Amino acid sequence: MLVVGTTVLGLPAPALAAPGDAAARGLVVDLSAEVLGLTVISADATIGSATAPAGGGTDTSTLITIDLTGAVGVTASGTVEEVTATRGAVESSALSSVSGLNLSILGVDVLDATAVTATVTCPLVGAQTADTTLTGLELFGSAVTLTANGPAVTGSAAVTVAGLTDASLDVSLTRVETTTADGAAATTILAAVTLTGEVAGSPVTIPVGTVIVAEATCERPPTPAAPTAATIVPDSGPQSGGQTVTITGTDFVPDNTTVTFDGVPATDVVVDPAGTSLTAVTPPGAIGPAEVVVTTPGGSTDPLGYEYLADGSAAVVTGISPPSGPTSGGTTVTITGTGFTGAVAVDFNGLPSTDFTINPAGTTITVVSPPNPAGPATVDLIFPAGTVDAGTFTYVPPTITSIVPDEGPSTGGTTVTITGTGLTDATGVDFGGAAGTGLVVDPSGTSLTVVTPPGSPGPVDVTVEIPGENAVAVNGYTYLADPPTADTIAPDAGPQAGGQTVTITGTGFVPGATTVTFDGEPATDVVVDPAGTSLTAVTPPGAVGPASVVVTTPGGTAAPLDYTYRAAPVINAIDPDQGPTAGGTTVVVIGSGFVPGQTAVIICGRTIPADEVTVGDGGAVLTFRTPACQAGETAVSVATPGGVSNDVDFRFVGGSLPVTGTDLGPIVTAGSGLVLVGLLLLVLSRRRPGQEATG
Repeated sequence: MLVVGTTVLGLPAPALAAPGDAAARGLVVDLSAEVLGLTVISADATIGSATAPAGGGTDTSTLITIDLTGAVGVTASGTVEEVTATRGAVESSALSSVSGLNLSILGVDVLDATAVTATVTCPLVGAQTADTTLTGLELFGSAVTLTANGPAVTGSAAVTVAGLTDASLDVSLTRVETTTADGAAATTILAAVTLTGEVAGSPVTIPVGTVIVAEATCERPPTPAAPTAATIVPDSGPQSGGQTVTITGTDFVPDNTTVTFDGVPATDVVVDPAGTSLTAVTPPGAIGPAEVVVTTPGGSTDPLGYEYLADGSAAVVTGISPPSGPTSGGTTVTITGTGFTGAVAVDFNGLPSTDFTINPAGTTITVVSPPNPAGPATVDLIFPAGTVDAGTFTYVPPTITSIVPDEGPSTGGTTVTITGTGLTDATGVDFGGAAGTGLVVDPSGTSLTVVTPPGSPGPVDVTVEIPGENAVAVNGYTYLADPPTADTIAPDAGPQAGGQTVTITGTGFVPGATTVTFDGEPATDVVVDPAGTSLTAVTPPGAVGPASVVVTTPGGTAAPLDYTYRAAPVINAIDPDQGPTAGGTTVVVIGSGFVPGQTAVIICGRTIPADEVTVGDGGAVLTFRTPACQAGETAVSVATPGGVSNDVDFRFVGGSLPVTGTDLGPIVTAGSGLVLVGLLLLVLSRRRPGQEATG
């Protein structure tokens, strides 16, 4: 028979323990009974227990099998899943958990439970807690509900006990959750067991003992000593907060320490296990000094000093004027907005500006831009603890628009005016890498003057050196070579048809940049030697007579040389037109274009040099002696600076001829016109049969 009682049992108070103590037990069986001096029930066991270490830490055991081997009249089964007890600086706690419990006494199934737990926590600060959970509870085979701190649930069952008539096993179940200001206790199942019946006709009640299932207790940790704070590093930071600081001192409590900056709590407070230092992240604060206080359950420290620095978090930029300027810098720039108070500088692409000025309201900053390369530059407002992007400022490169004059002598010394933009801060001007002198810059930055240095003939780059970026005019100035001189031309006469290679000597000839003209007509194939002191050229055609030869380079024109165009020689007749193979025949040649001292005769494949040829009558007559030659006809021609004449025939024969021209030489040399007529008649009278007179 199951009887549910209506009386409320007195709740046991938590066990007295030292501050910070904690303990847990899984199954505690304390049962014993005798009848007429005979033991009928005996079981004394604690299965699964944990006690928090005195020096702090955790004691735990898990998965302990419930077994009452050796007990009398009592059996039990199930598992103690876990017993844990922890002692900490800021909290103690305990946990007990049992599953699959079955308890039988005197062969009767007394108690069954599927899952039983008890947990307690005792924080240093705050309320203590005690909690129990219980599922699948049965008493004497019947399901029952056991309410925490509620009325007891009782039941009984008849049992057979030697010497005890009408014996009954009585069980009372309670569930306890108790907290006080300093501790907590939780017992999920507390079973009180008694035996009743008659002995020798007299009723008796025999207290058997108790069974505890899942018990946990704890005590509040002791109050720690008051903390002290010695240093804070760093001791200054941004007004927007977010800076990690380290505070050293004593008696900081892990997980139970706060840090405030002028009363505003820091975040991410982490105390080292020794309690002698901590880290924290600063909250936002007003610019200026702030008091830093560390608080634990033991009290608060004296304040440490911390300085909130302006970081620009309140700055708002609305404009930057002007938005651009030269790469040389020097532009006065005004930045407008709000929240600029505390700013200390302005950077352009990381380079500091100059002449920093901020108005009292913190709404306007003026600076002078530093030099920078061409292009956009990031403008940053610099605060003691941060930077603010103020937009971009565009650097405009300097330009060169004109160079006057743009050429001059290679000796330098020419004063040049350069115009352009952004030239204000020019520090120098280079001409092909050589520095000019006498630099004068117009304050407007649109022009400057400079004197050219010496340079090699040809175009050179002109570079105006300006901080930030130079201005360059590619091939902006041309150095002119010195005028050339022409000393000799050889040969100094040649054919009117041109085509003669002549050599001219002098100075200042420029390879690849020298021309030669003959009476204004350009020669061809002009080749200048590397030293510039001679050249060769091929003559163009020209009129017979003197011609003016002019050599021209980029440096100027040389004084002219004289050259004579010669007409090509012409042979009209020769006398005699035959002679012995032994040679030695004096031959008179009549024609035109013969040049004294410069006329050679070509006969029998040989050349009679000019010094063996006599020219007379203004170049109309010449005489020469034949060389030895094999018999037969051979061509005779005349070569002069004007060219090579036509061919006439001369026959070499064996023996002597009745008429030779041996004695005509002196007559021809005399130069008489009558003699020329006589000679012509003589030649005509001696022509070979069938030969017609010519000329």
